[in-house]
Formats: sequence, structure tokens, C-alpha cells
Amino acid sequence: MKKRLIPLFASVALLAAGASSCGETEKWSWEKATADGEFGYIVCIGEDGNPEAIDRTQGCKDAIEEICKDAGLKPVLLEEHICVDNAGSWSDTEAQNFVTRAVTQYAGKLDFIVSNNDGMAVAASTANGLTPGTPIVGFDALSSACDMIINGSLAGSVSQNGDDQALIVATMLGNMVAGNDPIIDKNYGGRAEIVLDDLDQHLVSTKLTAVTATNAAEMKPGNYVTDLDKISGLSDKNLLVVEYNATDNFIQETFHKALPHYATTLGFGTADYIQGDGTDDTKLQDLLRNQLKTKTYSAVALNVITHTNYQGYLDIIRASDADLPVVFFNRQPMADNDKTADISGIANTYFVGSSSSGQGTAQGQIIKDWYNNLTK
Repeated sequence: MKKRLIPLFASVALLAAGASSCGETEKWSWEKATADGEFGYIVCIGEDGNPEAIDRTQGCKDAIEEICKDAGLKPVLLEEHICVDNAGSWSDTEAQNFVTRAVTQYAGKLDFIVSNNDGMAVAASTANGLTPGTPIVGFDALSSACDMIINGSLAGSVSQNGDDQALIVATMLGNMVAGNDPIIDKNYGGRAEIVLDDLDQHLVSTKLTAVTATNAAEMKPGNYVTDLDKISGLSDKNLLVVEYNATDNFIQETFHKALPHYATTLGFGTADYIQGDGTDDTKLQDLLRNQLKTKTYSAVALNVITHTNYQGYLDIIRASDADLPVVFFNRQPMADNDKTADISGIANTYFVGSSSSGQGTAQGQIIKDWYNNLTK
């Protein structure tokens, strides 16, 4: 079956690095990319050992294997590179540097770019020498990525529905503080579909949403729901939000803004936050310990740095108040054997987010959908 370029990439804007006064720079096309019978790709990997990064990477590899089999192409993983800064945090700058090097190192071979998140995907798109329109798939549905999906300069992304997860966190904490039962149900007020199958395990998730040009505008962070009913009895209650990293793109665009917004909308008196550096649990735990001494809090929304260090944070919180409701968000508590930690027996303690398992399948589906559109 003849493959043809679809409108998604037909009008890709020239990147600044690819334009010159000498004429229009050649754009990416499926026909030129696959003329050699190979489909070469690179992967921008986030934090080493991060379960989300592992799952997303594998899911995309599986999807590329599948589309290449269908197209009669040889999949070629040119390189996968851990894109972190000196502190070990996911780094957009390192992703840009990596792709700039890869453009030269794999000249004529680089056909596709996989990124574990949108921050790195957006940075990758600005790499020097990259052929304009080279398809890139990301994850998180950041505002900038959604804009680029709309104009055709990113192939697609996946939304964890962070704003709705923030509403779920605030609702669960508010209901625990108020003594309401159930603490959450499917009519929580958000747009994303909530998954309550593991509520007895103290786990709540939202279904992932594929982000394409057709829905990117509505999936941008900051489109909050309205007409939410207040939870009675919260006006003198204070919420503390603990964020693992002050520079994490996804956290800053979603939870950092949405959690305080929804907490006060639902009736909490105040919503304060403290932020870590993404690497040093001890420093963030010290901030947490000190903050709990400065003000009386009735609930804590907790985003830990190291997944397996969750108990240390809990010990600090419960030393302040043995019954204080806690909801972990985004970064799921993990056991030392790289399996999900069992928090079902810990009273007033839940996790809200997207399970790392399945994120790769969702991101891989974006790749398969992109390919299927090429064959129409």
C-alpha cells in the first residue's frame, strides 16, 4: 500500500534553525525517510530507572516494531539516551543537545524521535540541523506541546489529566477531613474518567487520553471545571502541598496551579506548598518537617522525590498528627523490589495518578495512529 503524507505534517512551519535566506529548507516526508527500507529512531529517556520512563520507552519501541512490520521496514534503534542534568533530573537542555548530536551522527538515518515527556519533545524539536517536520511523540500534554500538535510540529502526546487528578486529590482530602463517605466517586466533577477498581487498595487513577490535533486545545492545562460544590466544614482547614521538584514542567503546569485552585474552590481555608529540587529527599523532608511546625495543617498532598522513600515522608507527617489525611500524587509509592508499594493498610493514605503500567501502551498507540493516518 502506498504511503502518503497526511495534512498533519503537510503544513509544518519551518523551525528557526532550519530556515535561511537561500530558500526553503527541505521538509521531512515519509517517502524520503523510508526510501532506504529502514525506520531509524532515537529515544530521549528521562530519569534512569523511573518506572514511567521505562514503561513509556518500551511501549513506543513495541509500537514502532509493529508499524515497521506492517510497512515492510526494518526498525533501527539508533540510540536511546538518558537526558538528565547534573542533579539527575529530567533535562530539556540535555534532550536538545542529544538530538543536535544525533542529527549529525546519524545523518540521513534519523526518521523519528520518541521522548519520555513533552518538555524534552519540545526541546528536541529545536535541535540544530533537525529536518523540519521530523515526527516527534511526547507525553504529558503540556501547553506548548498542545500548541505544536495543533500546528503540526509534534506528532502527538498523551495526557495524564493532571488538572482532573488535582481535583480528585483535593476532593479526597476534603472528604477525609470532613468525615464524608465515600471519599470519592465517579461523579467527582472532573472531565476525565476516573478508575476506582483499586480503591480498596487505596489507589485511584484517571484513564489516559490520547492528544492529537483534534482535541489538543481542550486538553491544555488550566481549563478548569466550574460549578463545583463546596465541602462543608473546611473553611478553617489548611492544606499543605509537597512537590518533588520546582522545575518539573508537568507538575508546574498542572498540580502546582490546579491543586491550590481546587482546594480553595472546594472550601479549604488555605493551600500552601513547598518544593524540592527533584533529587534530595533529605532536604525536602527537612522542609516538610519545618513547615508542619509553622502552621496547623489538616491534610497533605504529597509528591515524593524517591518513590521508595515514601515511608520517611509519612513518618514526618504522622509525627505531627497521627491521623492526618495524606494523598500521594503523580509519583507512586514503590517497594524496594521495584513493585508498587502496598499502602492499603495505612489509614487515611491514598495514591492518585496514572499507574506507570500502561503509559507506554498509550504513547505507543499515538505512534500507531500516526502511522495509520499516513496510509489512508
